[in-house]
This record gives sequence, C-alpha cells and structure tokens, in this order.
Amino acid sequence: MASAPAQTFSRWGYSGALVAALSGACAASPAMRAAERGDHAALRDAIASRERGGTLSNGDAASLAREVADRELRSAPPAEASDRIRDALACAHELDDALADRMRVHDAAGADAALARIEGRGLSLGDARVFVGDFDSRWRAVGVRALVRPDDRALRLRALVDDDPFVRRQAARAARDAADAADLGPLGEAARLDPQPIVRTEAVRALAALPPSPSGQTADLLRDLWTGGDDGLREDIALAWAAPSIWDAGGKEALRVLVASGRGPGAIEAAAAVLRHGDASTESAQAAIGQLARSIDTGPRLTRLQALAQSPLDRGDLLAAVQKAASDDDLDVRVGALSRLAGAGSGPTRAPAVAALEALAQPGGAVAQRARFALASARDRRVQAWIEGDLSAAAPEERLGAATSLAMMGVPARAAPLLADASAAVRVRAACTIVMAARSER
Repeated sequence: MASAPAQTFSRWGYSGALVAALSGACAASPAMRAAERGDHAALRDAIASRERGGTLSNGDAASLAREVADRELRSAPPAEASDRIRDALACAHELDDALADRMRVHDAAGADAALARIEGRGLSLGDARVFVGDFDSRWRAVGVRALVRPDDRALRLRALVDDDPFVRRQAARAARDAADAADLGPLGEAARLDPQPIVRTEAVRALAALPPSPSGQTADLLRDLWTGGDDGLREDIALAWAAPSIWDAGGKEALRVLVASGRGPGAIEAAAAVLRHGDASTESAQAAIGQLARSIDTGPRLTRLQALAQSPLDRGDLLAAVQKAASDDDLDVRVGALSRLAGAGSGPTRAPAVAALEALAQPGGAVAQRARFALASARDRRVQAWIEGDLSAAAPEERLGAATSLAMMGVPARAAPLLADASAAVRVRAACTIVMAARSER
C-alpha cells in the first residue's frame, strides 16, 4: 500500500535527511549491529559499555530504539503481532515502514497495523477506503475509518450499527472527522445503546465535534446521556459540553448546573472545564472552585487525586486546598498534592514540595515510585540514580515508569538498557518512549 506523499506530514517536523542522520549516527556500532540481529545479550553489553564511557547520546539511543522497535514489529509471532503493534502505537509514525510490511498480511494484526498507520499519518484515508467492503470485519473497520466524505454518510451510519464492535468504533471515529450535523441522532443512539463502552465513548467525542446547534439539541442530548452514563462516559460528556461548538449552545448552562450540584469524576471534569473557559460566569467559576476544593478535601482517594491533578493553582482557594493536602495522612494524596506544588514553576511552594517528595522517594518507601515520578516531572535530577535503579525492577510497569521518568528529565538515553529487556512488550514500549523524547526535542 503506497504511503501518502512525504510533504503531507511536514508538520511532524521530520525530514528524510534528519532521520537518515539519526539512523546513521551509530549505524556501524556494536550496539546497532546487535539491535539489527535481535541479539539482546550483545545489545545489553554494548549499551552498558557506551553508558560507562559516556558516549551514548539521546540521538544515538533514539536510533537504537527505532531499530529495536522496527525489528520487534517485523519478527513478532502471529499470536503476538497485535500486542506489539499496540505497544508501538505512540511512535507509529517513525515505524511506518515496519507497519506497512505487517499490513501486507491479511489478518487481524495486519488490520491493526493499518489503523496504526492511519493514526501515525503513514496511510492516507483515501488509500484506506479500498477495504470498506472487505469480508474480514477487522479490515472492514480500516475502510470504515475513512468514511469521512459528505457522500459517505449512508455507509458510515450503516457501519455504526454493524455487528462487529471494531467496525462500530471506527465508524464513530469517522463521524468525528466528518462532523456532519445530520449524524446527531445516530451518534446519540450509539452513545446511549451500544454495548461496548469504547464505542459509546467514541460516539460522545464525535458529538462534541459536530457543528453548533443553535437550538441546543446537542447539549440536551448529552444531558439525557448523562443520566444513564457511567463515570467514564460522564467525564467525556463534561468535556463535550465544554467543546467550542457546544459551550455557547447549551453547554455552558449544563456545566453550571453540574458543578453546583453534581459529584464524582464527571463533576470534577466539568469543574476543570469551566475554569479553562475565560468567559465562564463568576457564579459558575466559584461553583467550580468549590467543587474541586471539596473533592480534594473530603472525596474518596481516586476522586481526590483527580481533583488535585485538575485544579489550577492560580486560584487562591484551590492553592490552599492543595497545600493542605500536601500534609495529608494518605500518602498517595500527599504525593499528588506535592507533585502539583513542585511543578509550580519557581514559586515559593516549589522548594519545600521538592524536599518533601525527595524524602518520600527514598528506596523502600511506600510511595517511592510515585514520588520519583513527581520529581522527574519537576525535572529534579537529584533522584536520577534512584530512577535508574528502577530500570531493573521486577514489575514491567515499574521499569517502564522509570523510562518515562528519565525521558521527562531530558535523559532518555539512560533508559536504553530496556531496549534489551527480557520482555518484548517492555522493549517496544521503552523504545517508543525514547523515540518520542527525540521527537519532542526537534
């Protein structure tokens, strides 16, 4: 399948010369040769040697990471291929060649590769359309994702009630891109009745992308959906009410009522959305501040953590609530609050918050991992050695968390040992973390 012209993706900031320069920087090195062979033991030794000599730059690590992930995608056994593609979604753009090769196999993993290429801008919607009539529902979903043209509406709505949830999800995503006001009713039905939560979520997101309805129909429909929705769907509904197309057409009023009397994750999302709107009324803003402050102070743990993460610290009452939570008996809540304060630029709250997090980040502490992540977010290099120690943790999630922390600190090359990890999932996900760090530096 031909890729779209390179100029289509210039906004990614990648040129052929730049990618070639990165790839060639360590092409002849023992580490790169080991990566090309898939020799994890040799790669591990070569990376360790480069790290001891201080010669493994972020750019070199990104080249190795790209080669490792590319090889993993090409060599994954059929039973694991879809898992590896999902592991690589975040850096699908950089891995488009490998995904294009995998797409040539007409199976479920090949269809997953095609969808990953669409998201990575390697496969155009025009090229994906050829699969809309495929006998395999996974491949039909690829074609359905491309039904965004005005004359595609009948096919798109038919796909929205297809027997296969993969097809229905891609139909909802296509409806989001098509932004056809006539899809309001069918999308509302999908958001209300589809048995798959992910399809309901995609339908609500598509509703948020529709053109404004002067009569407030979209906002009213979302209000009806709120009544029967679970916490996850309610969060998406709150975000939809705050969307530019709905805010002035009933969304503003719906959020005002919600933040004044609602509770739970949806109400917290609503409060944060109100405070992001500069034209929110004073009444709504004060209700939103009260909603978040109460949630920080008295909600269950997950609610408190969500409110801490969502609260803007330029609001005095919320800053006070976060500062109070920074000494809470619940250590998870305490870390959540300290993380916000430590990330608050160079304000007076930063230094004491960083010091408190460093104490909690000590090896063996109950919340050491979370505290280290918070310090990495604040780019505090003093915990780098502890974070690097987590690269050898027993739990894959902890190893990957360390890679993310090192990338946030600006030293993704220090996560390179995970490119030779015993787990293929860790190798690919760590590789994507390193590649994405290189992307953000350009």
